[in-house]
Amino acid sequence: MSMQAVSLMESPGDWERDLVWRMAQAREEDTARGVLFKGALEAVRRLGDESAVRGCLEASGEEGFVDVFSYPIRSLLRMLACAARQLGPRYGGGEAALRELGRRANADYLASPLGRVVKVLTHGSPRRMMESAPDIHRQTMSFGALSVEWTGLSSGRVVRRGDFLPAACQEGALEGLLRATGGRRVWVKREWVDGLDGGFAFAWE
Repeated sequence: MSMQAVSLMESPGDWERDLVWRMAQAREEDTARGVLFKGALEAVRRLGDESAVRGCLEASGEEGFVDVFSYPIRSLLRMLACAARQLGPRYGGGEAALRELGRRANADYLASPLGRVVKVLTHGSPRRMMESAPDIHRQTMSFGALSVEWTGLSSGRVVRRGDFLPAACQEGALEGLLRATGGRRVWVKREWVDGLDGGFAFAWE
């Protein structure tokens, strides 16, 4: 089954089937904090319009979100699928829309009370922000794990295990973290994906 996920992730236009596969793997106890849901909705508002926001909220099956409360990750995946369908035509397809959603949602997370604390603790340093990424993951998601391997002073690799978020969202989220702390000429590249696991190289100047 994991090899099926690889092909889905790498085949243009198959992002929607990949999301369906990820929803099927999620359990009731797999949750994410409300701040991530609110960030996704705010990203939809900025990238789309209020009708898109209403549609995505309805697709999630939830009435609203509180930053520190936990909600099923399936609800977030349904929201992302709806957003990618609506925003895809404007941003070069669903895959590109998912990456932009990840980028914008992380920016909104860093603007939240919890995210502002993280930014203060990292002192505007991209390296310290990436070193804090495992803690951010643990604070906002009940599932999976994230680790960072350094390949240079301003380059490295993130390995995510058991992560339900689409790889495109993960790429965008990592890029958002680096840009939020002043990273310039940031790039994040997907190196490999095996089901719910994946490796992402990153660098900045």
